[in-house]
Amino acid sequence: MTTRTGLRLAAIGLLLAACVSKPTMHLNHAEVIGVQLATFPPSLGILMTVVVDVYNPNSYDVAVRAMRGQAIMADKYSLPMDYRAPGNGVWLPAGKTTSVRVPIDLPLNLAIELIREAIQAPAIPYRFIGTADVTATSTFQIEKDNYSVDERGFLSREQMEAVIPASFAPH
Repeated sequence: MTTRTGLRLAAIGLLLAACVSKPTMHLNHAEVIGVQLATFPPSLGILMTVVVDVYNPNSYDVAVRAMRGQAIMADKYSLPMDYRAPGNGVWLPAGKTTSVRVPIDLPLNLAIELIREAIQAPAIPYRFIGTADVTATSTFQIEKDNYSVDERGFLSREQMEAVIPASFAPH
């Protein structure tokens, strides 16, 4: 590759970096998908997935490489979230919305407490706060980090009750 070609590619890369429009993220919903047993350290937890719809306003594909932050259940219980997409990320087509599924572990004792607190309510409120790291274009691999998301939603109490073993559920 000649120096002139290298300079052109660098200039194109800088132009793309300057023109990267921030993907917009909106919370779609959360799902309770099952129970997980960990052996070390021993624990029993609920598997929850937060589905975030990400719109890519750019004329080129971008990839979500990672998302980190927290889910705040019932406005007081904070759960850490640190999602690393497989491979080189979840690619988002240009001009489209793609749903990204972010797993979160919910300790069983917290799930039981949430059900107890929500005994009179059909839903448990939660807030999803975090950031995402994205890569613009598969050719130039321009990385931008810390795009923010701050959304609220509700998780059905029935969803949680359905996966908690009957012997643990509050009466």
